[in-house]
Amino acid sequence: MSKKSFLTALCAVSLCAILLFSGTNLSEGIRRGLFLCSYSVIPALFPFMALSVFICRSSAAEFFSKLFRPITKLLKIPENCGGILLAAAIGGYPAAAKCINDSVCGGFLDRKTASKMLCFCVNAGPPFLISAVGIGVFGSIRTGFLLFAAQFLSSSIIAVLLSCFSKKPETCREHYSPICRSNSALIVESIISAAESCFRMCAFIVIACGVLEISFGGAVFGFAENKPLLKAIFSGFFEITAGVFSCAEIEGLASVIAAGAIASFSGISVILQVAAVTEESKIPLFPFIVSRFFHAGITAAILRIFFAFSKDTAAVFSTNGGSVEAVLSASAPAAVSMLCMASLFLLSVVPPKTEKEGVLSRIWNKFNIFWHSQT
Repeated sequence: MSKKSFLTALCAVSLCAILLFSGTNLSEGIRRGLFLCSYSVIPALFPFMALSVFICRSSAAEFFSKLFRPITKLLKIPENCGGILLAAAIGGYPAAAKCINDSVCGGFLDRKTASKMLCFCVNAGPPFLISAVGIGVFGSIRTGFLLFAAQFLSSSIIAVLLSCFSKKPETCREHYSPICRSNSALIVESIISAAESCFRMCAFIVIACGVLEISFGGAVFGFAENKPLLKAIFSGFFEITAGVFSCAEIEGLASVIAAGAIASFSGISVILQVAAVTEESKIPLFPFIVSRFFHAGITAAILRIFFAFSKDTAAVFSTNGGSVEAVLSASAPAAVSMLCMASLFLLSVVPPKTEKEGVLSRIWNKFNIFWHSQT
């Protein structure tokens, strides 16, 4: 019997004992994780993730590549990465990593450039920062936009700095496969891919919340329970959603600054998800992991500068945002989801070019007729 197998078995038995003696705390943490997933993660991220994957896989990628050509030249990345940049801006953590992985596997992007792009493309999406964090945690849509602006500037700074030390990327295939596929088929693939990513993300969130509840419920990290900043940092180091929601317990400007830093760092949970998504392409992840610490620090510094030059910082922390924010808090994820799904539907009505695609189109049309008849 090898030493490795013995240590693995010992860790498994120890973990089993911890779970048995901490069943109550574990159950509470899992319930909290499931609540976070249903309350913020899935409503805010799923439609944008589906839309991001669709953009990267459809002919729209070629259009956005031409549109963002000046930016790709500035960042010294291939011109066919415009769709990935847009997906990174709207899709959030796993969407960008998924698009980059697919590009490497398809021969459109080399691994070295992909490793660099992970450093500034893997960010929290605007729906999560504006809706889930800004409105859901701080009760202010302005706080959400402030967090998004700080993170966008931080990732832009990292992208420009990396481009200063980069050479011209290797020549790869210019665009996606010229074989024309129907938008209906691509929509189905995009939704399935987004669902798989959401399921993977929620699984990590649930297990992370369970582990955190055991830690804070026990004697090891119990000292941090009455120290909200320490608790938020510790939670955010492992899982972003639990970390940013813990920032609501912090008083003053530090709450928003901590939330911004945690969102930019992304947490061990997201890092593991990126590692799982990019396993097929074998993209080097060491630069990405190191960039998380710089990303968090730069975002926190930018937020501090924002507040230093702001004449009315108290407005950012308004928890009584009025009727407009109350309506947004209740319906923003649903409204955004409807807009994204409507956009995909409009794209899906393009006539297919093959018999197989025609079948998919007819199935999609029948589904829509059935759905409207039920509603």
